[in-house]
Amino acid sequence: MPQDPPLNFFIIGAAKGGTTAVYSKLSAHPAVFLSPLKEPNFYAAADIDPASFSPAFRANTPDDLDAYFSHRPLASRRIGFVRNPQHYAALFKGVTPKHQVVGEASTTYLWSQSAPAAVASAHPTAKIVICLRDPVERLFSHYLMARKYGFTTQALLDAVATDRAHPSPGWGRSELFVELGLYAEQVARWLEAFPASQVRIVQTTDLSKASTWIDLQNWLGIEPIDLSTAGEQLTSSANPAGLARFERLNSWLTRLGAKRALAALIPRALKAVVLRLYYTSEGLPTLTDADRTALAPLFTADQARLTKLLKDHACAASSARSAPRVS
Repeated sequence: MPQDPPLNFFIIGAAKGGTTAVYSKLSAHPAVFLSPLKEPNFYAAADIDPASFSPAFRANTPDDLDAYFSHRPLASRRIGFVRNPQHYAALFKGVTPKHQVVGEASTTYLWSQSAPAAVASAHPTAKIVICLRDPVERLFSHYLMARKYGFTTQALLDAVATDRAHPSPGWGRSELFVELGLYAEQVARWLEAFPASQVRIVQTTDLSKASTWIDLQNWLGIEPIDLSTAGEQLTSSANPAGLARFERLNSWLTRLGAKRALAALIPRALKAVVLRLYYTSEGLPTLTDADRTALAPLFTADQARLTKLLKDHACAASSARSAPRVS
């Protein structure tokens, strides 16, 4: 068993909740080292088994981890489900003494019931950033991603109804459109696993404020630098909205798992051209007032509980900051 990597920082949050923005901007700081595989999902292994993924999800999730880890330096990659401790340790081989903050950003960790205890056991002094977004807006952004990937071709409310009726919901088996936005219980697990002073809640609406990034750097104990434009290219290109021009074909290719094989046949110089021909940004669905009216009640009770939870956490964190230090 390799020695545990020196992690002291984790970015967590639901898919489409702002983790890429935090990851990309903080990666620009010279004192920060974040895993080149943005989402290794290592500490969610007890909840998430790639072997149980739906054929469509499995076909569209990179699984060539042995090949990935055989090259040095490790290339930047968005997601993988790392289960080998040696592979996980290899993600942090680039850490040097200048790196005061070392970590990763896995969206599964907020949803996972086992991840908080697993992270706390391995890295009890780590600091945790939890990214939260308006749950209806998060759901809609998630829906657009699912439409683009070909996981659904249904209209928004129909897709949500179908997902909620899934006989065996779970990560990689269903979309979890609603479940991922029920934050209260998910956040509570992390607040139970870590002291209030080690957990910072960041709302997506605050990510456009310069003060958010200054505060975050101060909290991490690193010299604040201007991150206002850092990571913008990575953030904007993470998963731009778009629809396949031929959605039924796109869905069929997704279920078949053929898109990755076809992409490998396309010369690198032509990929951007092919993607522009395959996807379009015209005619994208919009979140209507009627959609919001239909979806908001699904989150009302949870949002009320979350509001109280965050208020209590803010009070606890403030008390921890003002408590006298014992020498």
